Amino acid sequence: MKVTRKYQVTIPKSVRRKVGIGIGDVLRVSDKGELIVLRKLHKGERLPELEGCWGGYPEDLEEFMKEPGRLWSTWKV
Repeated sequence: MKVTRKYQVTIPKSVRRKVGIGIGDVLRVSDKGELIVLRKLHKGERLPELEGCWGGYPEDLEEFMKEPGRLWSTWKV
């Protein structure tokens, strides 16, 4: 595996299949000494370092987005 100019890497297909990683999945990156550890977060699991950074927003994002959706549907382009 090679690191690109943008510090991106490709996880080998065999590892993605074994761990069950798919497009859109969220991975947590940490280190253990010289090891880089990627851990798949499961649905509903949160990144601890982001806890509270969007304080005040409701837990149910779909419900929260209904009002902007209603407003956008009235716009004429």
